[in-house]
Amino acid sequence: MTTGRVQVGNGELAYEIRGDGDPVILLHGGILDSRMWDAEMTALERHHTAIRYDARGHGESSTPTARFRHYEDLRELMAALGLPCASLVGLSGGGRIAVDFALTYPDLVDDLVLVATGLSAMTTKDPFVLEQNQKLEEAGAKGDLPAAVECVLRMWVDGARRAPGDVDQRVRRLCQEMYTQTIVRHGLTGFTLMDELRAIERTGELTPRTLTLVGELDSPDILAIARQIESEARDARKLVVPGVAHMINLEKPAEFSRIVLGFLAGHSED
Repeated sequence: MTTGRVQVGNGELAYEIRGDGDPVILLHGGILDSRMWDAEMTALERHHTAIRYDARGHGESSTPTARFRHYEDLRELMAALGLPCASLVGLSGGGRIAVDFALTYPDLVDDLVLVATGLSAMTTKDPFVLEQNQKLEEAGAKGDLPAAVECVLRMWVDGARRAPGDVDQRVRRLCQEMYTQTIVRHGLTGFTLMDELRAIERTGELTPRTLTLVGELDSPDILAIARQIESEARDARKLVVPGVAHMINLEKPAEFSRIVLGFLAGHSED
């Protein structure tokens, strides 16, 4: 195992590398950090060079102080590590970064695994998410961090169709810890200072072999994005994972790793 820090523009990224073989970079979800990939690092390192990092404004990486682009940070990370190309696995906001990167640097991407992904410039339409976002803003205005974190948990861990008690409490506690630590350390600078593309209008330009994974209990907005990518990208297929919402890999780590490893090995799954 190798850990280190890479300079990117006016900041730096903390990363970890394990294993040997074709490189796979894991991109964590928004307000989370690279700890969400513990199980996947163990599974991937047997067959691949597995790389995870904290995006700027998250985890152990630096807090943004000026405008920046997450997808350019990824390019600088790959250059610093001497990677001419890699497969990308991104969940939620990490998938959003991966898509922006693949649109900007298609020749640097082998395979693309998009997990419960968002897309830059997407519009939120889900009433449940809009309601929770309103509560989140109210909690933030009052400085009530636990209430604000609970809104994020309701949106992106539980989902509208489940109560908090219906979810594996270990998953909920881990996400609560990551959300809280990111906000305390960085605020939301990883979002407020970032610049993105308008990938929601450009999914037809995606050229890598792509797998979109989406939980059947996730937000309708996320399910719609998975359908859009499957129908518009050059070489994309969609797989719906039953019984889970947004945090597919945390809720079903063994099944998730099996699916991802099979896809990266060129195997298909119905």
